[in-house]
Amino acid sequence: MTAILATIGRATRAPETMAALLRLGVSGFRFSASKFGVAELAAQAADARAASRAVGRPVDLLLDLPGSKIRFTNPDIIDLDATPVLRIHFGRSPGAGDPAVPDVGLPCPELGREIAAGDVLLVGDGEIALTVVAVSDGWCTAEALTGELLAPRKGVQLAGREPGRRPPASRADLALLDQLAESAFTGAIVSFAEDAAALAPVRARWGRRSANAVVAKVETRAGVAGIAEIAGSADSVLIGRGDLLLDGGALDFHRLCTTAVRECRRRSVPVVVATELLTGLDRSWLPLRSELAYLGGLLESGVDGLLLAAETTGGSDPLRTTRLLADLIHRYAAVPAASPLA
Repeated sequence: MTAILATIGRATRAPETMAALLRLGVSGFRFSASKFGVAELAAQAADARAASRAVGRPVDLLLDLPGSKIRFTNPDIIDLDATPVLRIHFGRSPGAGDPAVPDVGLPCPELGREIAAGDVLLVGDGEIALTVVAVSDGWCTAEALTGELLAPRKGVQLAGREPGRRPPASRADLALLDQLAESAFTGAIVSFAEDAAALAPVRARWGRRSANAVVAKVETRAGVAGIAEIAGSADSVLIGRGDLLLDGGALDFHRLCTTAVRECRRRSVPVVVATELLTGLDRSWLPLRSELAYLGGLLESGVDGLLLAAETTGGSDPLRTTRLLADLIHRYAAVPAASPLA
């Protein structure tokens, strides 16, 4: 049966909510190391383990390593409908400016030197777009093209440009693993995995804890191109559809997802599909038809797991969303049918 994994955030941080998710059928939790500090991550994992014991169900506790993605540094939500113009500083500590224009940090001087007026910044999984209206020394001003809530520490990419990321298992990621060596986590997710070599440092760091899983998150064209090698070295593969859309583009997105899932299934390596699966429920009483159709196809294809992200980190009703996904799994997962992912 297809597994349900849920990302822990402000909407699901309470231990009793974690327990409720487990009762609904969740078998694993994802914890985002890009959003929380070491102490809070360890506390979240400990609370999740306690919830597991209280419910009497085992749970996988997966630490999602940040990798080298460029991110805003805002600690709080910014309402882009209310304040559509931002002053973006290419450093960690933005200075004080016009109080009507929020200051946010984007710690990437290289991007600051490359950016020009008229460029578009894609935020998160591309749900937010900002157009650069002015550039100065060390900062720029950008205006929202889409009105949204800008959540803390969202990733940023310059539209139409290569991300230019460093290797996934950065020193910061490995140091984080060392700091959490005694925590309750049972596995690590390696972001932007593009070959087997990306997994080796994490495997070596956690080698003392043989039960810990190493999950390869495939979310770029290069990662899909190397999927056979990656699948041969990972305990499981997570298809990160958000960054895969940004990196692969709208026209190739479906082909890239299909290729990655098919290759994992061919090699009998567990594959989990992630992000934006049922976010329509936050804006509509009924889920989007496109979401239902896509999920049905994934389930009929025999995908091993589905990961909820925004639906459970900040969704208006994460329990309702999880219950619907569980019902869809029971209805469709065991039905043999032709599928584009088969």
